[in-house]
Amino acid sequence: MPRSRWFAPLLAVLLMSAEAAMATQKDPALDGLFQRLRTIDDPVAAAALQQAIWETWIKADTAELDALMRQGMVQMARQRLDDAVETFSQLIEKAPDFAEAWNKRATVHFLRGDMAASVADIQRTVALEPRHFGAWSGLGMIMEQLGRPADAAKAYEETLKHNPHVDGLREHIEKLRAAAGERKT
Repeated sequence: MPRSRWFAPLLAVLLMSAEAAMATQKDPALDGLFQRLRTIDDPVAAAALQQAIWETWIKADTAELDALMRQGMVQMARQRLDDAVETFSQLIEKAPDFAEAWNKRATVHFLRGDMAASVADIQRTVALEPRHFGAWSGLGMIMEQLGRPADAAKAYEETLKHNPHVDGLREHIEKLRAAAGERKT
């Protein structure tokens, strides 16, 4: 299936990085950020809200965990994917409830072509942070690659449920539904 204009922004969401401090998906500020993201019409403001959400998700509870997150992200950026998996695995071992650690490792698995491992880590990510639109979009991309358009559409619908500002994704969902022989819901 050809990749349309929404693919690059979704991949960027998966790879997004930010400076770390103290927060994680447990930060109560996320509720307000998501509420505004779902209701705002201004694309510039929506992009700022998305960035604020990512910056919150990526923050760890301690300096040690922050250092591991940064190390893994640098390894990922330098295409040292095996090292990044090891680093994110260490981070997960130390902080098993840190959703973004699971998401980052899922992203590395995706980049390595290990879709089963990526899906497993995505499932853990969304169990910890059900609003994780980056994880949902990653799952959609994987389902597409696996030739499962109905499952891809469902994952992308979850993406839009939490972040309705992904250009072209609604139209792409309709194409996936058509490919799966489903009617518009």
